[in-house]
Amino acid sequence: MPRFRIIVLTAATLTFMNVSIVAHAQYYGSPPPGYRPPCQAVTPGPLQGAGRGAAGGALIGAISGNAGRGAAIGAGFGALRGAVRRGSARSSGYCY
Repeated sequence: MPRFRIIVLTAATLTFMNVSIVAHAQYYGSPPPGYRPPCQAVTPGPLQGAGRGAAGGALIGAISGNAGRGAAIGAGFGALRGAVRRGSARSSGYCY
């Protein structure tokens, strides 16, 4: 039962975060044409990616029985994923 509760609360949190991001974008409007934001504004930094990965890894690790190992693996994977995302956004010209 506690695992189910954790999964439901995680899903509710992610849904709330997505709704608040969409509301923010609708309120402030879109940028002018030709505007390229800095990459720090477009993609999360390596620490944010690592923190998010650690949280997800701990959740999956808690379900499988070893939350510490899952958090460590998730942190490394999250940091790597953020670096790849920022590099591809920069090389495609989406940000500078």
